[in-house]
Amino acid sequence: MTSILIVDDDRYIREGLKKLVDWTSIEISELLEAEGGYEAMEKIERHAPSIVLTDIRMPKGSGLELIEQIRSRGLETLIIVLSGYDEYEYIRQAMKFQVEDYLLKPVDATELTAILANCTERLQDRWIQNQMQRESFLLLKNNILLRWAQDRIQHDQLREKLKFLNLSLLQYEKYQICLISWRSMHEDRLSPAEEQFRSFAIWNSMEEAVAETGRGICFINETRLIIVLFVGNDNDPEVFRAQNLAWMNDLAPRYAAILKTSWINNWGDVVDMPSRIHESYNNALTAWTNHQTDAVNASIAIVSRNPIIRQVERYVQENYGNELSLQLLSDRFDVNNVYLGRLFKEETDEYFNDYLNRVRLDHAKRLLLDTTLKASVIANQVGFLDSNYFFRKFKMKYGLSPTDYRAQVANTENKLM
Repeated sequence: MTSILIVDDDRYIREGLKKLVDWTSIEISELLEAEGGYEAMEKIERHAPSIVLTDIRMPKGSGLELIEQIRSRGLETLIIVLSGYDEYEYIRQAMKFQVEDYLLKPVDATELTAILANCTERLQDRWIQNQMQRESFLLLKNNILLRWAQDRIQHDQLREKLKFLNLSLLQYEKYQICLISWRSMHEDRLSPAEEQFRSFAIWNSMEEAVAETGRGICFINETRLIIVLFVGNDNDPEVFRAQNLAWMNDLAPRYAAILKTSWINNWGDVVDMPSRIHESYNNALTAWTNHQTDAVNASIAIVSRNPIIRQVERYVQENYGNELSLQLLSDRFDVNNVYLGRLFKEETDEYFNDYLNRVRLDHAKRLLLDTTLKASVIANQVGFLDSNYFFRKFKMKYGLSPTDYRAQVANTENKLM
C-alpha cells in the first residue's frame, strides 16, 4: 500500500492538492495531511508514509527542518518539495537531502501526476529489489544449513558462513533434528504452487516460534520437508529430548489446525556436537520413510480372510523392500510353496508375484512424486534388484517410464497453476 503525506500550512491548498490528482490511477491508496513540520514528523513516525509532499516555509515547522529530520533518521521516504518563485535558495538547500523533485506554485495537475507516478514506479522497483535481496539471503541461509545437516560442508567453511549470516549455532552442547512432513495420502495431490505455499507457511510459523523461544532454527530440504534444528546446553540428553518433544507436541496440533494441514513430527536422535547433526538428520529421514511406508501400506488393503494369507499380505507390506518369494514365505509360515501360491490366488484373485509387484510399484510411484531420488535408487529401495526389470514393470502398469511419469505429473500440475 502506497501512502502520501501532504504538508502545508494552508488548509485550502491541502484540500486542493487532494482533489487535483486521480490517486487510484497512480496506485496511491492512503492520503495523510499535516499543517507543519512538527505535526508531519509525528505522522511519519506513526504511519510511515511512502511519499512526502511538503511546502518549504511554514510557521509550525519548516519543510527544510522536516526534510533534514527525515534524512537524519535514515528514512528512505521519497520527498517532493512545493515552493514559490522567490524560494530558489530554499530549494537549493532541500536538494542536498536527495529530494525527488520540486514543483512551483500554483501546481500543475499534469506535472504533479507525472512526478507522483514516477515515485510510485521507483517504490515498486525498490520493493522488488528488496524482495530479491531478501530471497537471495534466505536461499543462501537455507543452502548452508541444509549442507550442514547433510554433512556436505567443511567445519571451517561452515563457521565462516554462519558468521557471515550472523548465526550463532556452533557453541551448544546438544542438537536434535525434527523433520516436519505435511503431505497426506488422504487429500488430493497439491499443485507446485500450493505445495510451495504450504511449506512456506509451516516454515514461517515454525521459524517465528523457535526464534521467539531461542530453541533453534528452521530450514527446508529438497522435498519441501521442514527441518527444525533444536539447540541447547542441557547436560542430560533425555531432558533435552523430552523438552523438545513436549514443546512440539503442544505446538504442532495448534499450527496444523490454523494452517489446515496434516503434520507429522519425525524425530532424530540427540547428538552432542555440531559435526554430528547429520546423524540426527538421517535418523529423522528414516522415521519419515517409515511413516511413508505405513501410509502406503494402509492404502493397500488386506483382502483375505484366511489367517495364513493375511499374515503373508501383512509380511509383504512390511518387508517389500527386501528379497521376497513364495519359497521364502512358505518356509517362514511352514506351508508348501505350491499350496501357498494356489491358496493366495484363491483368496486374493491375484497371483503372488503380481501382488508383490503391485505393492512395490505403489511405493515407487509415491517416492517418485514426493522425493527427488533417482528412479534407479527408488527401484532398489522398494525391492527391485534389477532396475531394468523395474522400468519394464512400471511402464506396463502406468504406461510411462518412471522418469516420464514424474515429468508428466509435474508438467500437468504446472499447466493447472
